[in-house]
Amino acid sequence: MNSLGIFFLNVALMLTAASTDLYSATLGCPGGTVFVEESRADVLSKCGEPDWKNSRQEELVQRLDSSTKQKQSITVEEWTYNFGPSRFTTTVTMRNGKVADIQDGDYGYSKDPKPAPREFSDRIVVVGDLQNVVVMKWGDPVDRNSHQEELKEKLEAGKYRSTFVTVDEWTYNLGPNRFMRIVTFRNGRVTDIRTGGYGYEIK
Repeated sequence: MNSLGIFFLNVALMLTAASTDLYSATLGCPGGTVFVEESRADVLSKCGEPDWKNSRQEELVQRLDSSTKQKQSITVEEWTYNFGPSRFTTTVTMRNGKVADIQDGDYGYSKDPKPAPREFSDRIVVVGDLQNVVVMKWGDPVDRNSHQEELKEKLEAGKYRSTFVTVDEWTYNLGPNRFMRIVTFRNGRVTDIRTGGYGYEIK
């Protein structure tokens, strides 16, 4: 194949990849299809209220000169939709009210009342699970606590992003014959799972 043919082949492959990415970054709802860059109101009108919400604040800081900084506050929201056990859950990430990303998760679940947490103890919770997925697998925790941390990330010369991370710790009691589990979330996603003491009888 000559160089011109290779050029057009590369262009075709790039266009195919771009169209695939565009197609995958959508969410089909009863009211229509949601695309990246659409507004928060568009998502609500097409899909309704999500089954789970998580939000955090980010601050983008840029040094303009030795005495001047420019700050931009960004609200990041993650909305998760559960369409039942025959479809994947989908999480829509919005930055300042605009859709920035759409990602599928695990298969959804029935919205029937959930059994006690110990009856879910054989279901595996893994790093990366969203809080709503953990509730689906293990039910509600017996204890919760949370705090915020600030992380600074250098982007380029004179510019960095300050992110406020919400850290949640949920404790699960799986009964007197099993160890308790402490699940740590950072911005709504599991980052650590550790073992506590023996659980206790739930009365």
